[in-house]
Amino acid sequence: MFYAIKIGNSTLGIAKFSNPLESKCEPIFSSPLKDLNCEKLKDYIEKGHDCVVCSVVPSVSEQFFNIFKEYFASIINVNSKIKSDLIIAVDNPEKLGADRLTCCVAAFNLFRGNVAVVDAGTATTITVVTERAEIVGGAIIPGLHTMNIALHNYTALLSPVNLEEPVFLPGSNTESAIRGGIVLGTCYAIEGIIREIGQSLKANLKVVLTGGYGSLLSRFLKISHILNPYLVFEGMRLIYLKNIKN
Repeated sequence: MFYAIKIGNSTLGIAKFSNPLESKCEPIFSSPLKDLNCEKLKDYIEKGHDCVVCSVVPSVSEQFFNIFKEYFASIINVNSKIKSDLIIAVDNPEKLGADRLTCCVAAFNLFRGNVAVVDAGTATTITVVTERAEIVGGAIIPGLHTMNIALHNYTALLSPVNLEEPVFLPGSNTESAIRGGIVLGTCYAIEGIIREIGQSLKANLKVVLTGGYGSLLSRFLKISHILNPYLVFEGMRLIYLKNIKN
């Protein structure tokens, strides 16, 4: 058994793999970072097992490691130097987000071909892996919630809207116009960016969608895609198998 811990910009999530050789995971904990108490995480974790950490927030990672360095049998920290069987063919590989790398590992293992990973979280990232197992880059745009809050913060009269309410265009009022602009605008951006990258690479890209807003975007994306909300945990499982000392 081992634990997979994902520290994102907004939330921390933990999943448990009873058998690392199987894809099935059990999500056991999730918390907004602003409410996180790392000490309380011990209530959800059995001592003495292995752990894989995928983090994009160094300050939280440091706090986590300080508390758990003697709690786990071993801790594998995902970074650009870890064995992943992928080539990070971008400028400054060390700056590629651990979450993007981890999701790419899972997506490439799924298709063994050209694939675009769309991770819809605080930011909406699009990361492309070629059939040669090379991460060649992608695109980053503000996430749905980030757009929602930015409109409120930088305007005098616009308030945050509920993104889960019906989405349609043209919006018949301010709230529906914002919602349609954010959700459908993001979908059109994803579709256009993937089409542009595919043409540039002369490749037909499979698309895997994940992240907290993945299920919402999946309802409106017109390109063929697979929705996998646990893609990052699956990538952590594969990285664990490649790096754990037998």
